Amino acid sequence: MNNQNNLPKVSICIVTYNQENYIRQCLQSIVNQERNFIVEVIVSDDCSKDKTPNIISEFTERYNFIKPIFHKINIGAFNNFVETHNLAKGEYVCHLDGDDV
Repeated sequence: MNNQNNLPKVSICIVTYNQENYIRQCLQSIVNQERNFIVEVIVSDDCSKDKTPNIISEFTERYNFIKPIFHKINIGAFNNFVETHNLAKGEYVCHLDGDDV
């Protein structure tokens, strides 16, 4: 399950804002995937006013491959997207919105 540099094979970038009704299912769908390679999940919350950050925190406590970003001010969808993808270290990068499964 390791590659030469312990870098992830796949980076999954998730951007979210006020998606408490969806983010749990989104993250669970990733966790449930069987894989034989290193994956990182970068989930960036754009200063949600609902329980989205709490749900993300629940997952980050259970799964060390989920890396949260909690913005203290709303930076907007485009900036959140760019910032999140710039953090990806995987050979392959994919994108999900917080309401995708």
